[in-house]
Amino acid sequence: MFKTYDLFDHRNLEDLIPEIMYYYLFQGLSLTQIELKLFKTESYKGWLSKTFLNYYSIDTEGENKGVFKGKTIPEVVDELYKSPNIAHIGVAKLLRSKYM
Repeated sequence: MFKTYDLFDHRNLEDLIPEIMYYYLFQGLSLTQIELKLFKTESYKGWLSKTFLNYYSIDTEGENKGVFKGKTIPEVVDELYKSPNIAHIGVAKLLRSKYM
């Protein structure tokens, strides 16, 4: 059985989740690549990254991977805050809290 709690003992989720979002939405990394970069393991096969992204309504089965490639974080945050979709505002808040 996996011991996910060992992965988070040194990280705050409010700090970690925006990084997962950044790597997925801005850099276009795969879910497994994100976990290898952040957790130094491929044991979860992208499941952890997928869970966090899906919780914030970021579809990992569609075309969201790398959707903001070439854009700046402030530009995207501003765009997301203008959206009528409450999920977009939640993502904007997390990105702003970490990167701005």
